[in-house]
Amino acid sequence: MPPPRKIHILAPEEFDRLLFWLDQDREQAGLIYEKLRGRLITIFAARNCPVPEELADETIDRVARRVADIANTYAGDKARYFFGVANNVHHEYLKRPVLAEAQEEFANDEPAGPDSESVHNCLEQCLSRLSDAERETILRYYSQEKQAKIELRKQMANELGISINTLRLRVLRLKEKLQPCVERCLQRTDVF
Repeated sequence: MPPPRKIHILAPEEFDRLLFWLDQDREQAGLIYEKLRGRLITIFAARNCPVPEELADETIDRVARRVADIANTYAGDKARYFFGVANNVHHEYLKRPVLAEAQEEFANDEPAGPDSESVHNCLEQCLSRLSDAERETILRYYSQEKQAKIELRKQMANELGISINTLRLRVLRLKEKLQPCVERCLQRTDVF
């Protein structure tokens, strides 16, 4: 089993640097960013990834961390760089079958398979280790479906004073904290 991924919180200056690299006009950079994110989500969804938004955000996060090193020397279509990083993210994702299953369960908000009671118990144990605010954020984030889900997430972002993308990244990082805990718990109960 691969070790848990190191969690990196994207600093605002890294995100600003990314936008500036995409275009010096901040509005145009925002449009490019949204278009790239949409294309990344489409790519991951087409590859049957159950969590295409999270993988797209991971891709963007990685590119943003590298911009300081590549901005002055990179030539060519910047979207191609994103897609190259997306391929790496996808390959790493495929190498983590246990994490992929756990992530799918969190994304669908329903345990799968014959051992769903064990998964549920382990998830409850791991959720109890989060702070109250973290636990409330992740449970609330996945509490609705369809249009209600979209509206709730917009409301949550507004309440927290952050963008929807920042909220997605925050939830992704919470899931990254939960996954190794759930996996260890499931191993102790011999579910695998």
